[in-house]
Amino acid sequence: MTDGSEATAHERKPDFPYPYNQDLTGIVTRVKGIKESTRAALVNSPKVASYLKAGANLVEQNLGAWDWTMATSDKQYWSGLRFLTERALSREMEQLEPPFLRQRGLGPYRATWASHDDYLNDLLTFLFHAMNYDPQYNASLETRGWLDDEESFVDAIDRATYAELQAICRMPLFRLQLIMVATADRNDGIHTVIANSYEGALGPWKKIYESTFASRGFQLRPGVTLDQLAMMLAAVTEGFAVHHLGDPNAGIAGDEDRGNLLGMAVLGILNSYLEPVAERDGQSLRDRFREAAEHARKR
Repeated sequence: MTDGSEATAHERKPDFPYPYNQDLTGIVTRVKGIKESTRAALVNSPKVASYLKAGANLVEQNLGAWDWTMATSDKQYWSGLRFLTERALSREMEQLEPPFLRQRGLGPYRATWASHDDYLNDLLTFLFHAMNYDPQYNASLETRGWLDDEESFVDAIDRATYAELQAICRMPLFRLQLIMVATADRNDGIHTVIANSYEGALGPWKKIYESTFASRGFQLRPGVTLDQLAMMLAAVTEGFAVHHLGDPNAGIAGDEDRGNLLGMAVLGILNSYLEPVAERDGQSLRDRFREAAEHARKR
């Protein structure tokens, strides 16, 4: 190693928690610096990691409480991110705990990013990166443990979906995603970073679905892929989560695992798109429903 610019991310930030100790090359792309080597070193510096941590703290604090108050003199970015002002970020930086760096005033910040927009774009790219999903999700054991053959598959679906809805609704990242989707037309780049977030969310689920279906003697019907099924289940889950966040008294979650609405919906989808390997008929869902619809009409 000849100079600091060639150090790995882990060498520069050995005491930083995951994912702030990761290599942020290609994620943080808008820091200042005339030389490429200077920018490359800054990207994986404790200073940049600390500013990302400060921004992430503000997202968690504000999206958890849904407090949209702001001073009228603060610069707005997207309407949903008005809590992420330069002054708020500066105050948060002064309160960071080690190993993150404390910085006072706006001087260090403005020496790192040319504009507040540049920082926000880097922060969002970092927050929505696949490596950030599981640390916030923090519910793998409750929701992804579908392989226990001692438990009824139906009961497992009830249990997992009940826990999944709770996990999604408590994630600041999910609430942030809703805001970003609503304002994506103002910055087309947000589509790319949200796509990365879905990759982080759906990747583990697709592996679980594939192994679980095989373990329990099921396979996908013709006409549907694992990717399509995963997207359908994710869309249903997110839809119920949005409804539950907007109207907690609607009875979306219910008081217990059994019979929660998300579980009922997932059960219906799996019943439609799975078939027993030992008794497969090879028909697509479209063909099966077409036959059923024609038969019902003739009766």
